[in-house]
Amino acid sequence: MVQQRRHRLGFDDVEAHAWVQFESVAIALHGLVNRALQHHHQLSLADVQLLTHLKSHGPSPMGALAEMLMVTPSALTQQIQRLERRRLVDREASSDDGRRVLATITRDGLRLTAASLETYARVVRTHFLDELSRNQMIALGDGCRRISARLKAADPPGEPSDSQ
Repeated sequence: MVQQRRHRLGFDDVEAHAWVQFESVAIALHGLVNRALQHHHQLSLADVQLLTHLKSHGPSPMGALAEMLMVTPSALTQQIQRLERRRLVDREASSDDGRRVLATITRDGLRLTAASLETYARVVRTHFLDELSRNQMIALGDGCRRISARLKAADPPGEPSDSQ
């Protein structure tokens, strides 16, 4: 089945192997981290990403958060409401522009973020980093950095990407 998929994608064997392995690992690791965060903290990976952003950047406009998390505004509103019910975030009108709503992390949110980041790091270390040498980590990190820079340049915010 993997051989058929490689052929359909139009990649040579090396390209197909690299892509299929990357995709497989990314999906599996994402699922593993998400399940661990749900089990230990009743938070999704997206929740932890949101809380970590608020911890690092302070009160943030809802629109910017939706863009950063790559979700629709309504999906973000539902996520924020869920986190508000747990007293992990608050929403308030911006002092600069009362029409803008800002999300802010609470003290409980800060505590739970710290604990969830410990779980996140443990799972990533155990199932990803421990499998790589330092040189492999550096090479992988550099490759991903270059790919990320190219993706950002190809898909400016607010514009749909083209399939080439």
